[in-house]
Amino acid sequence: MGISDDIKSGFYAGIGMMLKGKEKLEDAAREFVKDKNISAEEGEKFVKDMVNKASETKEEVTEFIDERIKQVIDKMGYVKKEEYDSMKKELDEIKASLKNKDNQ
Repeated sequence: MGISDDIKSGFYAGIGMMLKGKEKLEDAAREFVKDKNISAEEGEKFVKDMVNKASETKEEVTEFIDERIKQVIDKMGYVKKEEYDSMKKELDEIKASLKNKDNQ
C-alpha cells in the first residue's frame, strides 16, 4: 500500500515550510519592504506578521501531517507501542501463572 497523495502533499508542504525557516522568511520580508520603500515601522510590522503567519501555518501543517500519519497507521492495522507493551506484559504474566501451576 502506497502513501496517499494527501499525505505526500502535506509532508512536502511541511518540509518546505521547515526549510524556509524563520530567518529566511524574515530576510524575504525585509527585502520586500526594502523594494517597496515601506517605512521602517510598517516594515517591521509586516515582517512580524509574516513570521507569525508562517508559524501558524507550520503548526497547522504539522497537525495535518500527524493526523494523516495516525490515519494511515490505523488503516494499516499497526498496534501502538503502549498497546504492544501492555499485551506483552499480560502474556508474560499468563505464562508465569501457567508455569507456576505446572510446577505444583
